[in-house]
Order: sequence, then structure tokens, then C-alpha cells
Amino acid sequence: MSRLPVLPGVLIPKNEKLNFTWNADLVFYDGPLVSLFKKDDDDFIFFWVDADSRHNRWVVTPVGRGDLAQYLEARLSLRAIIDKAELLLVFEATKQAQRKNARTIVPSKLLAEYMPDQDSFLYESIATEAALQLASADVGKYRIALDGELYIDDIATVPRVYQQLYSFHYGLGNLGRPAVRTTLNRFLTSWKGGINAVNIFTGLRGVTPSIHRARVLELHYASPGHIELELLKEFAADIARTCQQIVPIESYRKSEKLYSDIYVYFRKEQLSGFDSDGGSASHRLTPMQSKALSGFVDEYFDIVNWDRYKNEFQGLGLDPLTQLRMLLAYYRRLRVLRRYSVQGKISLL
Repeated sequence: MSRLPVLPGVLIPKNEKLNFTWNADLVFYDGPLVSLFKKDDDDFIFFWVDADSRHNRWVVTPVGRGDLAQYLEARLSLRAIIDKAELLLVFEATKQAQRKNARTIVPSKLLAEYMPDQDSFLYESIATEAALQLASADVGKYRIALDGELYIDDIATVPRVYQQLYSFHYGLGNLGRPAVRTTLNRFLTSWKGGINAVNIFTGLRGVTPSIHRARVLELHYASPGHIELELLKEFAADIARTCQQIVPIESYRKSEKLYSDIYVYFRKEQLSGFDSDGGSASHRLTPMQSKALSGFVDEYFDIVNWDRYKNEFQGLGLDPLTQLRMLLAYYRRLRVLRRYSVQGKISLL
């Protein structure tokens, strides 16, 4: 096999890491041919163009939210996305998945044989299951109603907490995507206190393409006002239903008693599991501890009426302590929304 042709462009220093996070393979034939990655909050499409005996050459193009949606729906070609790009990234990947010889290049300087055809649409016949799942998600508008006396920190708190809960539901709803499952398992099995509690929610952002993130369309506050979002409506409905489960005072008392009982048990058994806790990620549970913690998990699911999530939790293959850490981190944020709801400051429509 001949060596890869030399390309023009500006070399990226070897010590500058290409910190992209894999989201999904979109076209696959004896290996990935087109894949979706993220870097920070931006989406990128990687597409394979060439190989020699030791390397695979990839071209990387940025893709905006709207263009990504159209590409996944086979309404915009990969060629059209590349033509819009100001700069492309080219690199070689070794068999050990090391990326080398990275350079930026303008699209007009890319070899003609590397350019996708004008007809390079993501047709259903070549799209992976992950690609079809991304394309079929029900994205729509959703409003959080605002009312009453709100301060600037309230305006910051509500979207932040809502985004964290949304990430939780997104994670459970997309466990079929390996990138999501791997990310969720990594955070849950490396518990070291508060930073992990935050990472459970915000860390999933790296595997959430822009088309599925909760995007603010409008923020209006008079009295009443609203925050209008574009997001996956099924997860917005899940958050609203769950919050409503603990709005009635009797239900809230039950949930608070369960929270307190778990806290007492954790302290008695010297288990870590709260935002303020540190300590080791792993803990060998005794049979009695596993039984008690499993009982707490079941009670939690009953209180918030989460029957449909039991299979997802079992599918994660996590021990009951790890499950509770995740559930309680969620509950601490849920009761923040509950407080605003009871005070009449927000309404989840």
C-alpha cells in the first residue's frame, strides 16, 4: 500500500491535544466512515478519506445545529456542510488510536478525491441505528412559566437546575448509544464526592449533540413571563411529571422522610453518597447492606412513580449504593424546582 499523499495546510503543534469526544458513528462499513464528535459545545463530523499500511486519514468539519439536523434527516449533504466550512482539520490515526500529523486546511485545498460527492446525503440505507435514533428524536418548543418576585440568582438557578435534570433524563433515555452509556458509567463508578455529583449531570453534555440540548429561544420576565426552550419534549414531560409527584405536601413529606432515613443509614454504615461527601469510589457491600439499599431504591421509585425507569437502572448493572448516589443527587435538584413551583414562581407546562 502506497504512502499517504502530502497535504498543504498549517500544522498543529504536537503538544496540542485534539480533545474531541465521540458521540456516535453515523455511517459504518467494516469500521466507521462518518462519525459525530463534540468539542466543548460545538459539533464536528469526522469522515474517513484514505489509509496506508499504518494509518487512517480523517477529515474533520464543523457543523452547526441546524445543518446537523438537516444532515441527519438527509436534507443536506456532507459536501454542502464542507463547502460552508472556513477551515477543515486533517489528521492520521494509528492502529493504537493515536492522532498525528494534524493540520488545518481550507476546503478548496483538499484533494478532489477526498471531497464527498454532491450526493453525499445520509440516506436511511447507509445510516447506522445511532444516526436514525438521533434523527428521529422529537425536538420541540417548551415553556417554563415565570411569575411572582424573582431575583437575578433565581433567574440563574432555575435554568441551571433544569438543565441538570434534563441531562439525567437524556442519559437514561439514550443508554442504547454506547457513548452515553460509557460516560454515565464512568462518572457513577468513580464517586469522589461533590464534583462527581455535578459531573453526573453536566458531564453528559459532552455526548449530547447540539440538536438535543435544551436551547433558550426566549427569556421574558414581566409578570407573568416565561423561558421558552427548544428541547426533547419527552424529557421535559418527564421532569414536569416527576416534580408534580412531590408537590403535594403529603408526598413531599414521604420523600423527605426517605431522604432523611437514607442519610441516617449512610452515616451509620459509613457510606458516602452526598454532594459534600468524599472518600473512595468503591465500597464492598455486605448482603445486608445491599438488601437495605435496594429497599431504599424501590421506595424512591414508588414515591416519584418511576416504574418505566427501573429497566434502565437494571440495565446499567450498578450496585444499589451507586444507584442511590445518582437518585439522591437528582432529588436534591428536583426539590429546588419543587420549591419554586410551590411558591408560584415557576410552572412546568
